[in-house]
Amino acid sequence: MALEMIQLGQDDAWMRILHHCIQYDFYYLPDYHRLAEERGEGQTRLFVYQQGDYLIALPLLLRPLQAIVGLEQAGAGWWDATSVYGYAGPIMSHQIMPESILHGFRTALLHNLYEQQVVSVFSRMHPLIAGQHEALHGIGEYLTRWQTVSIDLTIAPEKQLANYRQGHRYDIRRLRRIGVECIHDEQYQHLDEFIGIYHETMLRVDATASYLFDTPYFKRLTEHTRMLHLFICRLDGRIICGALVGLCNGIVQYHLAGTSNDALRLAPMKLLLDEVRIWATNQGARIFHLGGGLGSQQDSLFQFKAGFSNRRHDFAIWRWMLRPDICEQLSDTLERSNQHQGLRMRSSDFFPPYRCPTIPILADDRMVAGKD
Repeated sequence: MALEMIQLGQDDAWMRILHHCIQYDFYYLPDYHRLAEERGEGQTRLFVYQQGDYLIALPLLLRPLQAIVGLEQAGAGWWDATSVYGYAGPIMSHQIMPESILHGFRTALLHNLYEQQVVSVFSRMHPLIAGQHEALHGIGEYLTRWQTVSIDLTIAPEKQLANYRQGHRYDIRRLRRIGVECIHDEQYQHLDEFIGIYHETMLRVDATASYLFDTPYFKRLTEHTRMLHLFICRLDGRIICGALVGLCNGIVQYHLAGTSNDALRLAPMKLLLDEVRIWATNQGARIFHLGGGLGSQQDSLFQFKAGFSNRRHDFAIWRWMLRPDICEQLSDTLERSNQHQGLRMRSSDFFPPYRCPTIPILADDRMVAGKD
């Protein structure tokens, strides 16, 4: 069977597909993909394969390669695909899918993307959704990168708290004792202050450009997804940290967050996450997903999150080179263009290689390459 492609503007059909699947969260909503498309991240498509009562859906953003500087001519007519910021990958109608359905999905997806002249696909997988590896088996590479952390909200609240690291429990009590309060800002009255703290945080951690969302994006995010909630902590009337969390289909996602520089030593995010846990439990959510770190089980962000729970989930990426010959041609063309500008690729492992960020070629680089 052929794939059906649902686009933005077909929101009712999109939501019917989501409701037919057993697991999804706000990262799969059409409104969230609409924001990505408005931000210029690509043209949204929800690829749907259905046979009888079985269904597999995969959201992707299609990007024209001729929009890449240096590939205006060589990239004409070619595309690649990626996922939205956050977690994505295929979602399914049943916990266990027959192999005939999985094979049919893979075959139909290959034919569809090939006809659309898609060169490569990159997608982050969803740590909480089972069956994604099986759905994509044999097409591209499915690579487990690190782990994420979640809190089981179906157990008793006192058990949830008991699973915290002792130091986290102590710090939360201390924060309450010194007067830090956490507020669920349902009307986004403190959104501007949160945006300022978020940007301050991203600059402090030297985040890449993809994390530097501008103010209009935040405004649209809170206006249109209807699934995001703003929590802030304040001390003596001053906002010291905040977070946007998503609640959809029983899953709470710790989405975007930040702490002001002068409040770092207080670690107020510990109190905020505890209050979100309590709120989420009262909302009847099943799981609070805190996410992972910066790429290592030893980094400070992962260790911070690991102090809230001992539950772990594998985080994986999927990368699929459909047309290796075209990819090689595009990469070679871009490499020549970069060299003329005194630039080189930042990493040899970036996927797809023709989208790798560049850095200036230094004198010692040219000597190693035999160019001096």
